[in-house]
Amino acid sequence: MEAPPSLVWLRRDLRLDDQPALAAALEDGGPVACAFVLDERIYGGEDRAAPRVAFALEGLRDLDERLRERGGGLFLRRGEGGEEVARLAAALGARRVHACADDEPVARARDGAAAARLAADGVELLLHHDQTAVPHDEVRARDGHVCRTYSSYARALTPVLEAAPAPRRHVLHGRLLTPDEPARVPAASELGLAGPDPDLRGGETAGLARLRRWRDGGLARYGRDRNRIDDDHATSRLSAYLKLGMLSPRRCLAVATAAGARKWRAELLWRDWFKYVLHHHPDLAERSVDERYERLEWPGTDAHFEAWCRGETGYAIVDAGMRQLVQTGWQPNRVRMACASFLIKDLHVDWRRGERFYREHLTDGDLSSNAGGWQWVAGTGLDAAPYFRVFNPVLQAERFDPDGAYAARWAPDRPAPIVDHDAERRRTLDLYAAAVGQPDARG
Repeated sequence: MEAPPSLVWLRRDLRLDDQPALAAALEDGGPVACAFVLDERIYGGEDRAAPRVAFALEGLRDLDERLRERGGGLFLRRGEGGEEVARLAAALGARRVHACADDEPVARARDGAAAARLAADGVELLLHHDQTAVPHDEVRARDGHVCRTYSSYARALTPVLEAAPAPRRHVLHGRLLTPDEPARVPAASELGLAGPDPDLRGGETAGLARLRRWRDGGLARYGRDRNRIDDDHATSRLSAYLKLGMLSPRRCLAVATAAGARKWRAELLWRDWFKYVLHHHPDLAERSVDERYERLEWPGTDAHFEAWCRGETGYAIVDAGMRQLVQTGWQPNRVRMACASFLIKDLHVDWRRGERFYREHLTDGDLSSNAGGWQWVAGTGLDAAPYFRVFNPVLQAERFDPDGAYAARWAPDRPAPIVDHDAERRRTLDLYAAAVGQPDARG
């Protein structure tokens, strides 16, 4: 007798390669249905960035095609995730629902409610590790405690990675179920979202192709050119695919390791580090990791925040970066740091406002990486360096855009500077020193 059907609830894991939830469902032995629930409270709210939604929707279309090539198809539902999955499980007669675990607070609450809803129907929700190379609970500092810095995390991770299994390139043995009606994936505009289309094509097919091109091309010069902000090919541009699980983080790490690309490997592990921090600090986007900085005063004005959002600060790298962000849904990492530092330490605006603005505009706007990056720049507890790291926007432009090509492309017209950097740096040091009760560290 054939085993009962199993249901795979896809969320931020829109792929077939190295897909632990799908692999587990196939191992159950019965037919497998792959489902995605378009929850408009998420795609119209928490994840409302128009480029990111458009990218995700394109990924769903690609996933449906990939499933159909293998005899299945995507079961697409609209509504609240747990409720729709429970309805589909009942209709199929599924006794198990497999999904990849997600540590974001909204996702954890959703999965807790879904597990209870399914259990009431006699259906088990099984969550599988996916979003990092190694499960968080396997990584501890030498003293057995939670790692407090990236360097201690990277040291602790090394022996675990050496023993970690290789990513799985699955051959889909088993019967994939086909929905009665083809999945109709809406356009972002149908969800009430308007904005620029992402400048990348979404989906696992495009992600795997981009990873191959990166492996065979730009990866070799990444260590040298990663801060070339005027070069669109200086970095992999794979972060959006990782954000939505169109690529496996283990697959990318395997490529970096095989190529001996230590710098890119380290950058991939920074992504895992921020997820580790979010796991231990679920309020990462709301509160400073170091509680002392909750006393920090933020005298910045709405007018200055809005000028920063528009890219009208008078500083070339900041204005070009902010206009690129709004127009394309992306910025180079070097520019992200410069723009974040300017908002926090030149304009004295609370880092949480900038973090939220970025997450509402970035195609790759991942909660852990975004909030972690903003707290790193703010100096509020995620880095071993003191808070007095302040990016000089003029020097950043001179060093990383020496011929002005990046500024000329994105912000050829700029107003006069709205603040004096040297004066605001001194003010920042006073504000931070007052918050932590220490003499300032001017130098």
